[in-house]
Amino acid sequence: MSSGEHIGVHSLSNIWTDPMRRVLTELQQRRLLHRLLAMAAQDGVELYVVGGALRDICRGHPAHDLDLAMAGDVMGFAKGVAIRLGAAYIPMDAVRGEARVVYHKRDVLDFAHFKGDSIIADLAHRDFTINAMACPLATLLNRAAPEIIDPHGGWQDLGARRIRMVSPLSFAEDPLRLLRAFRLAANLDFRLDPLTLAAMETVVPRLRDAAAERIHSELLKLFAARSSSPHIMTMLCVRLLDTLFPELAALRGTPCQPGQPLDLFVHSIQTYQAVEALINDPRSHLPNIVEAVSQFFQAEERQTLVKWAALLHAIGVVVGCQQGPQERATTCDNTASSAALWEQTGVRLKLSRKQVDFVKTLIAYHGRALELAVLEAQGCLTLRVIHSWCKKLGDSMLGVFILALGHTLSRGPEDTAGPSAAALSQLATRVWEVYCRRILPVITAPRLVTGHDLQQIFRMPPGPRFKVLLNELELAQIEGHIRTRAEALQWVAAQRS
Repeated sequence: MSSGEHIGVHSLSNIWTDPMRRVLTELQQRRLLHRLLAMAAQDGVELYVVGGALRDICRGHPAHDLDLAMAGDVMGFAKGVAIRLGAAYIPMDAVRGEARVVYHKRDVLDFAHFKGDSIIADLAHRDFTINAMACPLATLLNRAAPEIIDPHGGWQDLGARRIRMVSPLSFAEDPLRLLRAFRLAANLDFRLDPLTLAAMETVVPRLRDAAAERIHSELLKLFAARSSSPHIMTMLCVRLLDTLFPELAALRGTPCQPGQPLDLFVHSIQTYQAVEALINDPRSHLPNIVEAVSQFFQAEERQTLVKWAALLHAIGVVVGCQQGPQERATTCDNTASSAALWEQTGVRLKLSRKQVDFVKTLIAYHGRALELAVLEAQGCLTLRVIHSWCKKLGDSMLGVFILALGHTLSRGPEDTAGPSAAALSQLATRVWEVYCRRILPVITAPRLVTGHDLQQIFRMPPGPRFKVLLNELELAQIEGHIRTRAEALQWVAAQRS
């Protein structure tokens, strides 16, 4: 079916706003796309811009990467494009006909075979109406107001800021679309259509069968949204979180403390909400170190992983609650069991080792932050303890403090079992300032005495004693007792005598 035959199929040509025209002008100036179009014409291929790329154009947002649908030999055409461009060719799924071409490590072109025998049939198999629009590449590059093929009302849904399924079979065709619906709603600040939400409930159990890599990819994008909390709450309504995280679901009905009405499941959700609010506005509780916190969270993945830690920071507590009543008081706040259970969860969802370890550290140490706040309030927090904390965590301590604050805020002012948010704020400020002013200058500077010195000058054999001695020397520097190499050598000699 040629582009000229689409006029009667809900095509749109009068939708071009000024922001859309600016994006279109930039797109039409991209030499790469005109080269691609020439190759397609030479090979007798008609390419259609589809999916998220066209959705972004219709929102007046730049589309750096393009999704392109076509009939015929997708793999052969994409490989030929890569060869002629001198670009990288990445076969994604030869069975479905999906390939990627990456030009100069910057421009990404994703090619996919029609789902069906035409572009109209293909759009009918798309997930949501805002992703079920298309435009021939030739039309997009050569017309001032290109026609958009929109058989399912995607343009109207964009205007209404609505996520609506294309078909009642949408979720059955790919259960991962359940999660993608919430991810899109969070990232675009849209709402879910009520009928679409209702259609999810019977398909939710099938989400367990989706590939772990696809699940964690959608979750990372969802958690990265600035205001993901309302969508997390909606996910509760269809039991989506229970399906994704049975470890979290197991907390339902388990009280945070004996006799308290707040259960650990609700506490975990509220911790997520509190942590997201802190990331968005650290000035609310950490005004004195707001610049450091903001800089720490400039990396989007850190925001995502700290939120993940917030959601699952208490999953191991239920293990302690299954113990006898005498053991309960010592095991319910055992963050080590939560950290260990998180590691199993992270591995199950196939996150990277680095991601798993980062979240594990946050969960494991947020309980220690609560203990340090008590020591600080008692005037018993020593430089030695702070040094040990900083050596283990580095700037990750900021994520730990945010998690500990979120945990505390979620339990409310009436819970007096732990330190207050004000006490944690005071602790975070003091520890960070000590780290930056006293500890960091020492641990980043060349050592006054090295392990080589211990062997050559003091004739010490290598062993565990090296680490202990050098650590004590470092602490003495931080405390201000040692400033020069001569003083350091004298100190080591005194320790040896």
